[in-house]
Amino acid sequence: MMRILLAEDDASIAEGICASLRQGGHAVDHVGAGNLADAALHDHDYDLLVLDLGLPALDGSEVLQRLRSRGSGIPVLVVTARDGLPERIRVLDL
Repeated sequence: MMRILLAEDDASIAEGICASLRQGGHAVDHVGAGNLADAALHDHDYDLLVLDLGLPALDGSEVLQRLRSRGSGIPVLVVTARDGLPERIRVLDL
């Protein structure tokens, strides 16, 4: 079983992802804002972060940047509606 943090502000998307992951036997915490994701990642140990880039209060890119600046190597799955090659490259570099 993995402990997963889902950072997604769209309630219907979050509900579906949480249900699927829990059905797979994983423990899932959900937050709907970037500042809450940053706090949860600072306070708890997760095996995986599922991260939307378009979060309120703190952009998902900033959440990822802060996570990496703390030296965390947690795997991150980025989920976003943003497109464009420069944006994808920027996030992969984080």
